Amino acid sequence: MHLLDWAIVAAYLAFVIWDGIRMTKHTGSVEGYFLANRSLPWWAVGLSVMATQMSAITLVGTTGQAYSDGMRFIQFYYGLPLAMVLLCVTAVPFFYRANVFTAYEYLEKRFDAKTRSLTSFFFLISRGLGVGVIIAAPSVILSIVLGWSEIATIFLIGLSTTFYTMVGGVQAVTWTDVKQMTIIFVGMFIVIVVIVSQFPTGVSFTDGLHLAGTLGKLETIDTRFDLTEKYTIWSGLIAAFFLFLSYFGADQSQVQRYLTAKSVSEGRTSLLMSAFLKIPMQFLILLIGVLIFVFYQFVTPPMIFNSVAVSKVEATAGYNEIKAKYESAHEARSAAAIKLVEHASPEDRQHYIAADKTFNEARKSAVELVKTTTGDSSFNDVNYVFPLFVIQNMPIGV
Repeated sequence: MHLLDWAIVAAYLAFVIWDGIRMTKHTGSVEGYFLANRSLPWWAVGLSVMATQMSAITLVGTTGQAYSDGMRFIQFYYGLPLAMVLLCVTAVPFFYRANVFTAYEYLEKRFDAKTRSLTSFFFLISRGLGVGVIIAAPSVILSIVLGWSEIATIFLIGLSTTFYTMVGGVQAVTWTDVKQMTIIFVGMFIVIVVIVSQFPTGVSFTDGLHLAGTLGKLETIDTRFDLTEKYTIWSGLIAAFFLFLSYFGADQSQVQRYLTAKSVSEGRTSLLMSAFLKIPMQFLILLIGVLIFVFYQFVTPPMIFNSVAVSKVEATAGYNEIKAKYESAHEARSAAAIKLVEHASPEDRQHYIAADKTFNEARKSAVELVKTTTGDSSFNDVNYVFPLFVIQNMPIGV
């Protein structure tokens, strides 16, 4: 990263902290701190609901997953609109009219303080563990990509967020979420434009999608009823449906958001907005991963995206041989991709599919070398794809 990039990151973090302090004027009461005096507009609440469910893992992990596996993951969200409609009819008016500060306060009214304390305890434990993963997982990746220590990265992410949350309450959290979601949406469109602009002359956006589709990367509906398959339309409409009901209907991190809306109607609208924007947003995130895959059809991708893993295996016997096969396979696949774009014949299509298979086998050999050398049988570097692409290919300041 260049000095301008670091300056932008530092300025943004400073602004977030300053804005959190500024929001303290709205947190003079308990209701102001926890519920923003029930004064937030529906669109701000809706964006905050989306941001609360989202994390750096979404951007880093989902793009990497799409690079490797295509668009299939989007099926996980097909049950979200159905769950949100049901919650708009049931949970939103229920919690709003219960006049509570938290989802678990109602349990004390309905049962007793012990029940409330127990559920609150389990929520805090589960949320603490979850947030730990949400912060630590991207920190492991970003620390390697940015050249920072892992501990420093965790503290930078965690402390800045903790500070403005503690000081500004839900008001600061919500408006920070709005800013972050705006930056994320703008950033995604910029990334897509930059990727497509770096395609070779004569290769258009639709050509790139055609290449990805040829290899099955654009599959968004799988109707097979296969219990061994993670992502099908059934796992989205059935399993994920109940997951979303529990998360958005009973988890304090979500209930608190729609309790800050001005009315029941606006609380419902915020959930519906989140439901119907979430799928297009996930589509764009996955599309970025697919477009990075297309970009690397014409530019040699790293054989291993994790630079630390590379340093551990590059001196081993067989590494150079695998790398030579990998580079040769990439050249063959790139030539096959260009030929398919130019002629689009059935023979060219089969040749491209075969070339991609050979390339994947070469990369698999490299991954197996890392697993054997390091003893890490679960090694997977797809989460490094997007951060590394951004560092190496995005313009300065972006």
